[in-house]
Amino acid sequence: MTIRLFATLALFFSLQTSYAAQRGAALKDVRLGGGPALKMQAFFRERMLSDFAQKEIFGEARRAFETRDDDIKGHGGVWRGEFWGKLMLGTARVAEHLQDHALLAFVREECHRLMALQDADGYLGSYADKELVAITDLEATRKIYGWYPCWNLWNRKYCIWGMFAAYKATGDRAILDSVVRQMDQWIAMMHRKGIRLYDSGTHQMYGMPSMSILKPLLLLYRETGKEAYLAYAKEMIPDWDRADGACPNFFRNATNGKMLADWYPEAQTWAKCYEMMSCLDGLVEYYRVTGEKRVLETVMAIRDNLAVSEANPFGGVGFGDKFLHAAQRPNALSEVCDAIHWIRLNLDLYLETGANRCLDAIETAYFNNFLAGVFRRGDYGAFFVRGVCRHENQYQCGFAYNHCCVNNVPRTFMDMCEGAITVDEAGVFHVNFYQDATVTLNGVKFAISGDYPKGNVVRVEASKPVKPVFRKPAWCPKMTVVEEVEGCAWKLVFDMNPRIVDRVMADEKASNDPSSAEFWMRRRFMDGKPQANADVGARYRLTPAAQVMYGPLVLAKAKRVGDTEAEIFAPTSVNGKGYAVKVTPRASDRVWCAFDVELAKPGAPTIQVKACDFQSAGDEPLSRGAEAFSIWF
Repeated sequence: MTIRLFATLALFFSLQTSYAAQRGAALKDVRLGGGPALKMQAFFRERMLSDFAQKEIFGEARRAFETRDDDIKGHGGVWRGEFWGKLMLGTARVAEHLQDHALLAFVREECHRLMALQDADGYLGSYADKELVAITDLEATRKIYGWYPCWNLWNRKYCIWGMFAAYKATGDRAILDSVVRQMDQWIAMMHRKGIRLYDSGTHQMYGMPSMSILKPLLLLYRETGKEAYLAYAKEMIPDWDRADGACPNFFRNATNGKMLADWYPEAQTWAKCYEMMSCLDGLVEYYRVTGEKRVLETVMAIRDNLAVSEANPFGGVGFGDKFLHAAQRPNALSEVCDAIHWIRLNLDLYLETGANRCLDAIETAYFNNFLAGVFRRGDYGAFFVRGVCRHENQYQCGFAYNHCCVNNVPRTFMDMCEGAITVDEAGVFHVNFYQDATVTLNGVKFAISGDYPKGNVVRVEASKPVKPVFRKPAWCPKMTVVEEVEGCAWKLVFDMNPRIVDRVMADEKASNDPSSAEFWMRRRFMDGKPQANADVGARYRLTPAAQVMYGPLVLAKAKRVGDTEAEIFAPTSVNGKGYAVKVTPRASDRVWCAFDVELAKPGAPTIQVKACDFQSAGDEPLSRGAEAFSIWF
C-alpha cells in the first residue's frame, strides 16, 4: 500500500514541474454572498463589530498581557497570550476587507492599548518571565500540568502577526515600530541565551510552535528589508534538514516513501497538525523570499502525503489535531484550527504552483469541515467537529469568550476572498471558487451567482471582455460552460454527481493501553470526558461505513431535518455493498441544503432518509439544544 501511495504522489508532483504564480484581488475588492456568507456576516457582527466583542472579548484577551500570569505556576505555562493576536489578525483583515472606518479605528486603538503594556526592551507578552522559552525540568512541569506546556514564543508570534496585520490595515507606523521592537527583542534574547527555536517551546513538539514564527518573520522582512530577519529565518532551516534524523526533518522525510504518521513512533505525541502546517506555510513564504525551489517541492510533497494518508471525511486532515492515519480511521474528529490551516496551506501552494488539486482540497474543507465549526448565530464555534452526535465546543485557560479555533475563523473567510478569482503572470484570469461573489481584479469586475453548491447552475459575468479559465472540480464528471455574451457572461452547469463514498478503512482497534494511539484517540473523541460524553462514546465506530456526497458537500442524517435516532445511528452500513444512491434537493427553513436520499440495490429493501449539508446539521452549541446527526450511511 505504501509503495502504491507514494508512486501516486511522485506522479502527481512530476506533472507539476513548472510554477505559475498567481495573485488574488485585494480584500477590499471582494464580497462573498450565498448561504455561507450569512454565517460569515453573523460572525463578523458578533465577534468583531459589536460593542460586546470590542469591549468584552478583546478585553478578556488583553487581560493576559495585563496580568502576565500565563506562567504563574512556573516550569512552563499556558497559551492565553495567543488569543489577542488571533483576534487582531482576523479583525484587522476583516477591517481591511470591509473598509469599515469605525472598525479600522478600533483596530488602531486596541493596538495602542496593548502597546502601552510593552517593556522598554521591546518585550510584549503574557509571561511574567519573558525568558521562559523552554522546559528545563520535565518532572516538575508534568506534576503541575500533567504534560509539558510552554507557549511563550507561540503567544508572542501571534501578537507580532496580529499587530503586523493591523499595521497593514491602518498604515499606522507606530504599530509597525512596536512589532519591530518585539521581533528584535525576541532575536536578541534567543541569541544571548544560545537557544535554537528547535529546542524551545512545548516539549515533544520539536520546536514547531516556536518555529511557526517563520511566516510573520518573513512578512516583516519583506516590509522592512531588515537583513537580520532573513538571517534568523535561515537559522531555522537546518533543523528541518538534519543528518541525525531528528523529528520532524521535513526535507529528508518528504520523499522517504512513508505516510507522515509513520515517520517517527508515537505520532499522537509529536505529529500535531496545527503547528506543523503553520511551519509548512512558513516554508512557502521562505520560498517566496529566497526562490529556493527545493523548499516549495518539499512542502508540496508533504501536502500530497497528507492529502492521501490523512484526509478525513470532512475534507480536512488529521484526527483530533494529530496526524494518525486519519484516512484509514472509521471515526472522524477534526479540530477546526486544522481545517483553517489546511485551507491556508493549500491556498498558498496554489498561488505559487497553480495546482488545481489544492483548490479541490480547499473547496471540500471549506464547505464541510470549516463551516460546520462556525455556529449559525455567529457568536462562537466548535473546537472539535465530529462525524456523529454533536460537535464539541469549549473555552480555554479559564477564559469565558476566547478559544483558539473560534478566534482563527475570520482568516478562512478572508482566504476564500483572496482565492475566489486569481490572475496569473500572463494576465489570464482563473475562476477558482463558485460561491456567490463579486471580485474586482486588474480593473475587471466579476460577478458570480447561483448559490453554489446548493444550486448547480452558476452564472459568471465580467465588466469587460476577458477569457477566463474555469476550474472543473475533481468530483464533477461533467461541467458545461456556455458563453452567453462573448467574453463577458457565461453559464456553468455542474453535474453534482450524487455518490456513495465507500470509506476503505481498517477496522478500529479497541485498546486499554494508555500509551497507544487507539486509546488516545477514543479519549480525544470524547474530549477526555468519558462520563460527560458517554453517548458520544457509544457511537464510536469500530467498523468502516459509507458517506453520501452531493457535489462538494458531505451529507448528514439529522434530527434537524426530521430523521429519527434509529435512522441516524443505524448500526449497519451500505459501505461496500453495491448500493446506488439518488439525492433529490428539497426546501427547508432549518438548514441551508436539504435532500431526500434513497439508497437501493436489487433484492434489498430500499432505504429512504432525509439529509442535509453536514455544516448545517449541528452548528449550534449544546446549551441551545444541538441536535443529533451522523455522516454515516
